[in-house]
Amino acid sequence: MTYKLAAIVMAAVLSTACLAQAPVSSVGGSGSVDDRLAELERGFNARSQSQITQQNQLNSLQREVSELRGTLEEQSYRLEQVIERQKDILLQLQDIAQPQAAATPPAPASNEPDPKAASNKAEPAASTSNTASTNSTTTAHGNEQAAYDNAVNLVLQDKDYAAAIPAFARFITQYPESGYVPNAHYWLGQLLYTQKRFDQAKAQFARVVEAYPQSTKRAESLLKLGQIAKEQNNNSQARVYLEQVLNEYGSSSSAGLAQQALDSL
Repeated sequence: MTYKLAAIVMAAVLSTACLAQAPVSSVGGSGSVDDRLAELERGFNARSQSQITQQNQLNSLQREVSELRGTLEEQSYRLEQVIERQKDILLQLQDIAQPQAAATPPAPASNEPDPKAASNKAEPAASTSNTASTNSTTTAHGNEQAAYDNAVNLVLQDKDYAAAIPAFARFITQYPESGYVPNAHYWLGQLLYTQKRFDQAKAQFARVVEAYPQSTKRAESLLKLGQIAKEQNNNSQARVYLEQVLNEYGSSSSAGLAQQALDSL
């Protein structure tokens, strides 16, 4: 009975306005007390159900946020892998042992694959049949990625730098419209540079600078042109290239290297 009285007091506090209009006889009846207790219980259950619903919605939103975060992290990881791969290629080329390069006599310039000559030789064959040309183009595009990867792997995995040079040259000749061509010119220039074949390396870097102004390798190619000019004791030309790096790519890592090279002139 004590509990029922306590419940009545609580109900009276929560619904004072209702009690003010209710007849006196309804307060003392056991039926009205039970009704009020039932009403309180229904209200409590309703609030509990609302809280459960809100918690479920919150859990659902948290799961969606977690899934989006996971997707973002996966995309970020893939981007980092691409960037790291490019860095690895550069480091591998820079770490080529100079004694090894010196021990191997530079091949005559005439032995280097000539993209223009190869293109001229291919033109008569291509003009003999439109059907054969179409099929050849389709096959070439299908093998484009494999050909580029093969050239890169010769540097990174096999460390066969001598074979990588003609591999990049063939790629440029076979896939002149490829988006990888600027990179192929750059890496070919790097390989030739490490062998101190400066004139041939300069031609590759100059091609990137002049023909591909939007290439991500343009700043590094300008830097290499400056370094080659310095190696060939042409300090005035070296200064032109190095200052161009600073003017056009002032916030890049190449700019820092260009400044160091300028300071040493």
